[in-house]
Amino acid sequence: MKNVLFLSALVLPVLMMAGCAPTPKIMRAAYDCPFSETPITVDGELNEPVWEKAKTILFTIPVSFKEPISKTEAKIAYDKDFLYVAFKAYDEDIWGMLTERDSSTCSEDVLEVFFKTHPDKDPYFNFEINVQNAVLDAYNLKRNAAGNYKRWSQWDCAGLKMVSKVKGTVNNWTDRDEYWILEVAIPFAEIPTLGGKAPVKGDKWLINLARYDYSIYLPEGRELTASAPLSVLNYHWHEDWSALIFN
Repeated sequence: MKNVLFLSALVLPVLMMAGCAPTPKIMRAAYDCPFSETPITVDGELNEPVWEKAKTILFTIPVSFKEPISKTEAKIAYDKDFLYVAFKAYDEDIWGMLTERDSSTCSEDVLEVFFKTHPDKDPYFNFEINVQNAVLDAYNLKRNAAGNYKRWSQWDCAGLKMVSKVKGTVNNWTDRDEYWILEVAIPFAEIPTLGGKAPVKGDKWLINLARYDYSIYLPEGRELTASAPLSVLNYHWHEDWSALIFN
């Protein structure tokens, strides 16, 4: 027995040095989603009482988890009809020209909402919205399935509401902008996996909020950030998405 213990003491450090030790699992973040007794007006003002109750969510750079150059704050809330997401994206060079639905919005400044209504099942949804309120909305039955976004974005979320407000000038790189606010309302009735039912207190989803920022003021010209602690540079990597708990 002494020989076995001695051997283990020698072998374990060697395995760890060789990279054979288990990779530490990233702890999944969790957000409480406060309920609003009254409907929220989607106007980009964020002055309803529920926004005061909602936790401010800060974005980080995937994999490294470093603080980004372009700061992003977000909040999440809900009422009996909608899931609400509000973003404040600090940006010195606000850019967005696409106006048609299901355009390639991630080729411009864009804010994104990803969620799974059932954490253990495949379908998930994503909404990618630019400063012009052009949206790519997709009902993804399975990640990496043939057809990618061109197949899954054929679904449109009827009744989706969104408003953006800009502190600066869009598409004018000669001045320095400050930020843009995006407020989004996603109707529960239009989410196929919910079967027409809104979440109730105690329900749990998985969620990730994300951003593409393109700017002449960024060292590499582009910065990708997210709310979830992503261990890979893939916004669709729901293994690392945060828990959203309805209160």
